[in-house]
Amino acid sequence: MPRFFENNTITKNRPVTNRPFRRSKGVTIFGILLILSSIVHMHKLATEEPQYANYYSYLPAWLMVARYYFSWLQRIIGFLVGIGLLAQKEIARKIGIAVGCFTILTIYWKHPYPAVKLHTQYLDKQFGYILAQTGTGVTFSSVTLLAVISLCICDIIFWGTFIYFLTRPAVKSQFK
Repeated sequence: MPRFFENNTITKNRPVTNRPFRRSKGVTIFGILLILSSIVHMHKLATEEPQYANYYSYLPAWLMVARYYFSWLQRIIGFLVGIGLLAQKEIARKIGIAVGCFTILTIYWKHPYPAVKLHTQYLDKQFGYILAQTGTGVTFSSVTLLAVISLCICDIIFWGTFIYFLTRPAVKSQFK
């Protein structure tokens, strides 16, 4: 360290760590995205429980309840991982990568066709008149498969990018 910094009070009182003082913008962005999306999803789970039950009504009751509580668990973990990323905690990085791998491997369970179909039918009832005014004959239900594919691709891209980014050596070194 240059002599100029040796007597600097700010530098002298700062704890010595092996990781950089500042986190990268990518870590900040992913941390904030996880926190915000978790909050939004927790709010939806808390306020729209009857709709959730309707979308997964094709499942046996015990499985629908298990899925509901598992969704809560995922959102809580996502929230905590987001905070951990902002705090540059190695355990948060590893858990985030594990959640990303799990999400990619079980993507269809996250966005099953029957649930999306029930959701698009709901959208047809609520907002179908808007699409009817276009005269194209397109309904929300007519794009259910496209919606499922889009949801899956978006999740795979997000989590794939997340995993790739957090496994880069320059990023990993921020968490050591």
